[in-house]
Amino acid sequence: MSDSLKKKVEAFVQTWDQHYGKPERPAVTPQPSSADAAAVTAVAAKNAQVVAAAALGLHGPPVEGIEAARRLMQHFVDWNEVRVARPQTLVGVLGKQPRATERVALLHRFLETFFLKRRKLDLDFLLKPETKPPELRRFLTELQVFDREELAAVLLDAFRQRFFPPADPLRDVAEQTGLVPRKTTTLQMAKRFELGLDEGLLYCLYSHLYALANDSDREKLLAAYKKKK
Repeated sequence: MSDSLKKKVEAFVQTWDQHYGKPERPAVTPQPSSADAAAVTAVAAKNAQVVAAAALGLHGPPVEGIEAARRLMQHFVDWNEVRVARPQTLVGVLGKQPRATERVALLHRFLETFFLKRRKLDLDFLLKPETKPPELRRFLTELQVFDREELAAVLLDAFRQRFFPPADPLRDVAEQTGLVPRKTTTLQMAKRFELGLDEGLLYCLYSHLYALANDSDREKLLAAYKKKK
């Protein structure tokens, strides 16, 4: 079953790579080998942006979160400055990005809760080698910021863990494109993908399913896809 599913997903991803482009994925920067303060600061800033981008990209293709994080870091010194900024200012920086208000609200909640728990805003702490996967997941769960779907998306996106968001919009598109049987539940879909696919393929699938789910031309695109099949 997993081989058959993998082939279906690979064909799906290849098709939508041509339409939406291959999903971008920012690399985690390794910790510097020296104790040079400037190098340590630069790595921390890069990895903090990876974490923030994952939070900003929820409920949509992750590339939207990556772009949102870039825009914010072009205007603010660091994520602590973003934390204390007025939401209207952040929305203005994001401009016409989809769901800018919702993105800002979720990011603010995440940054504030993280700060209260850690007493500092060292987002890169989550990507350090000493932060083991069980500890990472426990920390994010205890923040009580992300729901089940969002937590799975963040773990897949920023931390490359083998989770798939149990989201209704993704299930709907997966069913329409024949990736899962009819009447599959969102939880069944997530488990089916997690068991059959590696995290790299999960990421591409997640990105394209959300891009389709949020596309204003969704029905037309899906109709054309079904004809080609």
